[in-house]
Amino acid sequence: MLARLFGFLAVALCLCTSAVFAADSEVLRFSVRGKPVAQMSMAELKQKLPVTEITVWEPHEDKNVTYEGFEIGKLFAAVYGDTWKEIDEVLFTCVDGYQPVLPMDRFTRHAGYLVYRRQDQTVFNVQNRFQNEKDVPLGPYYLVWDNLNSEELRADGANGWPYQVVGIDLVNFVDRFPRLSPPEDASAQAKKGFVAFRENCMACHTVNGEGGDKAPELNYPVSVTEYVPDAWLRKWIMDPRTIRYNATMPAFAAHPQRDALIDDVLAYLKTMAGHKQKPD
Repeated sequence: MLARLFGFLAVALCLCTSAVFAADSEVLRFSVRGKPVAQMSMAELKQKLPVTEITVWEPHEDKNVTYEGFEIGKLFAAVYGDTWKEIDEVLFTCVDGYQPVLPMDRFTRHAGYLVYRRQDQTVFNVQNRFQNEKDVPLGPYYLVWDNLNSEELRADGANGWPYQVVGIDLVNFVDRFPRLSPPEDASAQAKKGFVAFRENCMACHTVNGEGGDKAPELNYPVSVTEYVPDAWLRKWIMDPRTIRYNATMPAFAAHPQRDALIDDVLAYLKTMAGHKQKPD
């Protein structure tokens, strides 16, 4: 029942969000701390920036793929000037409701590219082996990383590779997501779980209405920890396909301390169950 509900809600959210952005599918919107500062069409981006070819190890398909697009650092500089490196994190908004927040440090240490075409096929899509999804549209824009010679990036897999990107927002996390943060008196384990939740869960899920819109809200009005037993919730987080054969939610990221991290996430969710806030 839980798995079916998760799937239904995810599909419904995806359809609603897709309808919102369908009219301006190639327009990329830029903001700073939630305030719009610019929007550009693909034609305008091509006028401002050189088109670059980049070959990456495509984590969704486990093979090398060559893409065409724009170097993300040059894109940030063209839109935001020299101040973009002073912001803590980058929030991406995607057509399907996915909203990952990536630390700015990743963009200063590694070469990222916002691409719009792959050279090995006419259709701009991907076979997402992590979520059992075929022919997933990548457009209008897809963030990829120059990972061929980076063990660190290859170990991250598909984390930090959002597709269907339509919006970029430079944010300070606490200011942008105040209802997601645990209270100051939360346990050390709950605070560790908050970090793990941010890295692995919030791109899809919301807590108190803050986070991604691709998957269900987890805290308001009833916390998932209040109606799903710990054992089943832990099993679902570890790998949903052990419960639901065709689950689209990916397994929890591989990590030497994965069991402990999942316990930390549960501690965070249980803490937030006592700090519910109605979403705006």
